[in-house]
Amino acid sequence: MLVSFRSCGPKDHKALLKLVIAYNKYEKIRAHRKSLSQGLDALLRNPSQGKMWLMENHKKPVGYALLTYNFELEYGGAEGVLRDLFVEKKFRNQGIGSLALYEIEDYCRERGMRAFQLQLPMRNKSAAIFYRKAGFRELPRRVMILEVRPEEVVQARRASASKRR
Repeated sequence: MLVSFRSCGPKDHKALLKLVIAYNKYEKIRAHRKSLSQGLDALLRNPSQGKMWLMENHKKPVGYALLTYNFELEYGGAEGVLRDLFVEKKFRNQGIGSLALYEIEDYCRERGMRAFQLQLPMRNKSAAIFYRKAGFRELPRRVMILEVRPEEVVQARRASASKRR
């Protein structure tokens, strides 16, 4: 199958948004279209934040990859974070995802990044198998997130914490 990989820019917003929405639906990630569109726009206009590739079959979008950047001391500086890798269902199991990983690995190597990581839902067992076969290994770490709260909530908690000292 003939598949091309190309870097994305603002002109690709519409095609990418359709794929990003499909990815979020597939992974059962609750996200609002407006938030996805805003985030996509910010990323496509600010290449220092990350890179997106569009995968096309005869100029028809069939998938995408999103790599952002992180700073990790244990790897000597910048590392890639593969946020999304999505291939439409009818194009899966044809080597497209594997080729995308090689493209991303080359990109990271060319920029001096010694690693790239990813996160995936625990329920997506087929993705875990795919990534292990590609050479990824699980780290003995727990992923946690704190959604930034309104300032007044943080101030109240900070005041309460200060009283305990």
